[in-house]
Amino acid sequence: MPGIAQRDPRHCSRLLIVGLCLGIGMGRGAPASAQAQGGRPHTHTAAIGGQVVDLQTRLPVLGATVNLIGTRLQTATDSVGRFTQTSLGAGTYILEVRAIGYGVTSWVLRLSEGEVVDYVFEVTPIDVQLDPIVVEAQPSYFQRRMQEFEERRHAGRGIFITHEDIEASGAATMTDVLRGLPGVRLNCRSGICNVQMTRSAHGVCNADWVVDGAPASMSSTPHMPVVGIVAVEIYRNPSEVPAEFLKSDSQCGVIAIWTKSGP
Repeated sequence: MPGIAQRDPRHCSRLLIVGLCLGIGMGRGAPASAQAQGGRPHTHTAAIGGQVVDLQTRLPVLGATVNLIGTRLQTATDSVGRFTQTSLGAGTYILEVRAIGYGVTSWVLRLSEGEVVDYVFEVTPIDVQLDPIVVEAQPSYFQRRMQEFEERRHAGRGIFITHEDIEASGAATMTDVLRGLPGVRLNCRSGICNVQMTRSAHGVCNADWVVDGAPASMSSTPHMPVVGIVAVEIYRNPSEVPAEFLKSDSQCGVIAIWTKSGP
């Protein structure tokens, strides 16, 4: 790399990068101010330019911040990693490069009056393995209902019918879904059916209905179309019924229906 000091001090010249010649990392060095040489006034015609590249890939580093420590002069690399700092006087400067993903690196440069230098500045990427970030979304109300359905299902109390079960049966209404289940009887007169439980301690009784977690009227409920129903729970006596479905005067079983359009 033309003009950049090697680590062997025997190869260093007056204009080379002193920090590298001495073999020191200047990222945290004390600022050095520009000084005029020989008592002569500054002409402010010197300049520092160059390209910032990745030490490993040799690719340009875009948007790196380039500071002249001890001054207010600051610039940034362009789309090809280049920068220029003009209107400098003769003297010694500490040039610092900062870029996201790279270690802070500094070089010491000595400029004569009117001297313009152009170097390739190599920065080392930081090899840091960050812990993976896992983002977990809160389940929707519907998802929570289905999780609770599965928890009750695994408890083994009652009869559980899924959307897949309904589709496989070819049922058109809840009457079709409930027909033939043990402990459940359909009492139908003049085409109107009422669902009764046969395992209650009080004998045959009419089932309570719950739709999407809220009590529902028994009237016409067995004739509800199965379109939109995603799960059904049948509890045939009060001892099977989970606490969330029990009423203070419950004496029979419960049929709980869950739909896609529920709250």
